[in-house]
Amino acid sequence: MNKILVTGGKGFLGSHIVARLQQEGYQVRVLARPRPDAAPSSNGSYEVIAADIRDADAVEQAMRGMDAVIHLVSNFRKGGSDKEDAYAVNVEGSQNVLRAAHKHHVQRVVHCSTIGVHGTVLSIPANETTPFNPTDLYQETKLVAERLVWKFYEKTQLPITVIRPISLIGPHDTRMLKLFRMIQQGRFIMMGQGDAFFQPAYIDDVVDGFMLALTHPQAVGEAFIVGGEEYVPLRELVTMIAEELHVAPPKIRIPLEPMLIAASLCESVCVPLKIEPPLHRRRMSFFQNNRAFSVEKARKLLGFEPQYNLREALRATIRWYKEQNWL
Repeated sequence: MNKILVTGGKGFLGSHIVARLQQEGYQVRVLARPRPDAAPSSNGSYEVIAADIRDADAVEQAMRGMDAVIHLVSNFRKGGSDKEDAYAVNVEGSQNVLRAAHKHHVQRVVHCSTIGVHGTVLSIPANETTPFNPTDLYQETKLVAERLVWKFYEKTQLPITVIRPISLIGPHDTRMLKLFRMIQQGRFIMMGQGDAFFQPAYIDDVVDGFMLALTHPQAVGEAFIVGGEEYVPLRELVTMIAEELHVAPPKIRIPLEPMLIAASLCESVCVPLKIEPPLHRRRMSFFQNNRAFSVEKARKLLGFEPQYNLREALRATIRWYKEQNWL
């Protein structure tokens, strides 16, 4: 198995996976829509097919001659994500990948889902058998896609593995950068008491999980949560970030309930007008939802072992941000 297709290979996670594949000697083909905010590609060359995952013919063409595919493309969450677009990308796009992979007899499909399919977890730490409980459109459509994947596996026995990565941090990430910047600038405001658990995962650890899923014989037919092991209350996380940034920890807190009401009202006005809400319920879920997961299944079946503890992950991320003058 030498030729690997990576859908979404220009994104944050995708660019790191592509770099690792190249380092290990794989021939890589990337399917991705042109994106002005895409992360820089790794050193070396790989084939790029600029196409939309919703284009079944383009996906089929990209799959031709490949030994395996890592499917990462998704309609990432927004406050006012269009429902039709989310289903088309996350569900129909995944279906296009599965059909093309089956047609061309690929040896392995690694499908990227999300820990978000579990929603906010009540039993801590959650694992792969924790009940599904999606809380927004992104999580809902990712769950529909994952269920589609398993139905396809049962019907065709196409060798498939599902990865549910824990929330990512690390070089090239811009989503969590906002949190680091607000803490550094003294602008972070805690909504509520900050007692919801959060579990950052350093990008290299998550890539390790994908690489094991690509090659390990026991990965077929299984779903795995991969990432770092440490989860802490949000108030503790922001304090740790402040310590690593050498600034005072955030002290301002405001009640969560009024902000949830305001977010709902903002969505009700903006979404019908096709305007991205400046405040929305998905953003409030950061302060509300428990994210605490076990990676024990991946450890036992795949030999997965996270290399970064939480403090190391934060420190490495901050160091890279500073090298780019982002902090």
